[in-house]
Amino acid sequence: MSSPGGSAVSPLIPALLIAASSASVLSTDLYAPSLPHLPALLSTDASTVTLTMSLNLGSFALAQLFHGPLADRFGRRPVFLGGMAAFLLTALAAASAQTIEQLIVARVLMGIAASVEAVIALAVIRDLYDEAGAVRILAIYGMTIAIAPAVGPVIGGFVFVWAGWRANFLLLAAAVALVFALSARWLPETVAEFDRHALGLRRIAGGYLSLLANRNYMAYSLTLAFGLAGIFAFVTSGPFVFIARHGVATQYYGFFQMAIVAAFFVGTMVAGRAVGRIDARRICGIGVFLSLTGGAALIIAVAVAESPWSITAAVSLFAAGLGPLFAAGPVLAMGAAPQIGGGVSAAMIGTLEMGGGALGALIVGLNPDAGAWPLAATMAASSLLILLAFIAARGTESRARPS
Repeated sequence: MSSPGGSAVSPLIPALLIAASSASVLSTDLYAPSLPHLPALLSTDASTVTLTMSLNLGSFALAQLFHGPLADRFGRRPVFLGGMAAFLLTALAAASAQTIEQLIVARVLMGIAASVEAVIALAVIRDLYDEAGAVRILAIYGMTIAIAPAVGPVIGGFVFVWAGWRANFLLLAAAVALVFALSARWLPETVAEFDRHALGLRRIAGGYLSLLANRNYMAYSLTLAFGLAGIFAFVTSGPFVFIARHGVATQYYGFFQMAIVAAFFVGTMVAGRAVGRIDARRICGIGVFLSLTGGAALIIAVAVAESPWSITAAVSLFAAGLGPLFAAGPVLAMGAAPQIGGGVSAAMIGTLEMGGGALGALIVGLNPDAGAWPLAATMAASSLLILLAFIAARGTESRARPS
């Protein structure tokens, strides 16, 4: 695949970004099957345990606002490697936690460290690819990193049964160490020229305020944020609904999530094949339709025939919609603000995305023992908000076209 300038891009670069993103995803999905068991193991309650998810996502979101300017000032490579080193240390800290308070602190710090890869991945893709190439590589990126949330809960469930919850964080630390070593050897610097003024407070504030005032940028970014609000509501609530409510064995819970991730994989594959046939906005629209259908289906499933199977089917529809959304949405958002540095633009997208994820996790975490209705309501509301954000972007574009 070639860059905007026509030169070939080494396949090692997206491969390393995919590996780092997969490690970041595993920081949540390896650990998720342990959630219903931690209240007893750490002498706490379920609502406090869910803070290890929601606060991790919150710190992941906010830290990106700082990583973006750092990546524009000092380059993609040093910021990426520094973040991965910190990620390794926080995984070891989580494995060593003796109390729920220590685990929460370790998870918050882990979110800050793991968020580096989200900023750098989008910034590097913007550095190297034109719009069609970026949509294509993001589709491949989405399909490949989908392996992590597919196999993560399966591995995490069996590891928990065999060796306990701490072993999942030790396994994560080993994966991060491997990615760090490979990246230190093979990941090049991709930004052509460092922005010496990127860390000026006025410059940072001006860049983010400009993005907040850019209706198209915000609308497309919010479609992604609401999408993650829905999916992280499931990631947080799913183990309680499936394991505690419906009696699914911990080691088998991951197979239900694997089906959901497979639907996301199909969605990203459809998006990748659509590149060149339809434009990025229409690809995004396919995702909106599927997510809305999934949200409605989940309400019906919980009201009429609640079971692990019916919930999985409905959430799978929602997840299938995220494939096209996350292939085309970032490209459309960043394309709406070409004058803003790639690191800052990617950071704001990541902050909104993971802020949405944190909000979804926090909402269902208020009462994780309340059954499936909080999950269904949160995902249905997310799907409606995705639609409204997409309509807002289309409306802006239609007014911008000449008559």
